[in-house]
Amino acid sequence: MNEPISIAVLCAMETEAVHLRNRLTGARDEPLARWRRTRGMIGDVPVDVIVCGIGLINAAAATSALCALERPRAIFNYGCSGAHRDDIDPGDVVIASDVVHFSSLIVLPDGVRRYEGFRYFVDHEQVLAERLAPDPTLLLTATTAAESVILPAWAGVGHPPRVLAGTIGSADIWTQHGESIRDLHTIHGSLCEEMEAAAIAQVTATWGVPFLAIKDISNNELREFTDMTIAGSSVLAHVASEVGRRAALVVEATVRAMGAFPRSDQFPLSS
Repeated sequence: MNEPISIAVLCAMETEAVHLRNRLTGARDEPLARWRRTRGMIGDVPVDVIVCGIGLINAAAATSALCALERPRAIFNYGCSGAHRDDIDPGDVVIASDVVHFSSLIVLPDGVRRYEGFRYFVDHEQVLAERLAPDPTLLLTATTAAESVILPAWAGVGHPPRVLAGTIGSADIWTQHGESIRDLHTIHGSLCEEMEAAAIAQVTATWGVPFLAIKDISNNELREFTDMTIAGSSVLAHVASEVGRRAALVVEATVRAMGAFPRSDQFPLSS
């Protein structure tokens, strides 16, 4: 009988990863090359929680090592993000129906920005895609599992956190300018932005490994400017105990639901 195949969960920061790491049973640290990895179980499903570092390059490097060395059953990416709509609040969770790459663009001579999307190779054939969709089985499982998850309230928000499905955008950019955020939303239909999902999506597409991003909202710059210089540190220091917490609960529920899937081979999910 084949050994169980782990599900890998990538987070940019320790403050995000800790929320799922603390929910593993039998947790033990076993490094993945240069990255911290904690191995354990969620129900009867083996899970690896890996801290990749902030940004597209760090995320791509860790995902490439993971796919090349171990090729997991599926890869999740969760963590914090900034809202792209006025009505999305801190604490809300976005499950990616697709991922776009904001910083893949050409600035034309007249200043117009033309977004290029994704370019990668599979078996020596170039693939061009405006956006990358997640594995449909993972997406359906996550959206269904999220319905039964009770998400803790975010202080100062007058309603329970909501779970939305929509476009997640990535770039090595933190956009705080309201008009620029609205432009990104208009162009891409994005619900939020972060700095890792596009890289992980492209690497997993190259390797044919099922992938899904789940992000929680830590800030909405359309309504309140986030001063990153308060007390000489990032805004994340002020919400460090909260970032990633709600997305981790949705990932956990999804993985538990996946424990009921029959596995006839290494990759039971659609690719």
